[in-house]
Amino acid sequence: MRFVGFLFALALSVGLVFGGATSAQTGATVADPRNAVQIMMAAVAARDPVAIAALYAHDAFVMAPNRLLISGRDAIRESWAQSFASGYSLLEVGPQRTESGSDRAAMIFVWQATIQPAGGAAQRVNGRSMLYFTLRDGGWLISADMWQPIP
Repeated sequence: MRFVGFLFALALSVGLVFGGATSAQTGATVADPRNAVQIMMAAVAARDPVAIAALYAHDAFVMAPNRLLISGRDAIRESWAQSFASGYSLLEVGPQRTESGSDRAAMIFVWQATIQPAGGAAQRVNGRSMLYFTLRDGGWLISADMWQPIP
């Protein structure tokens, strides 16, 4: 089964999540948490850390293995920019499971990423993620992101 591109979380493994500063400042809420995956996939394909960061709440954080906590939308944007600069080039996401209430939602999924540094061989990384969403300003934003690699 071919996975579909996405994952804030994997970029974190390389160095850590898109172009307009305005959207990163205000956040790009989505009507349904499930929509975030499609937006993320497009942002990764475009290597756009500002657009990715815009999916996160201003006070969001990312927990990645063997790394310090990445806290805040600006730090998340910088992490993705570093990942893209290090060769993060493709994200594919498997089936997602999302459960939501009136103002909170959680999503889990597995993913596969391709990292190809300039002049280097492509490497595949597999992982799993859990995203926690909160309903803010009439839409959903990611408020917590946790991921880990898997064999």
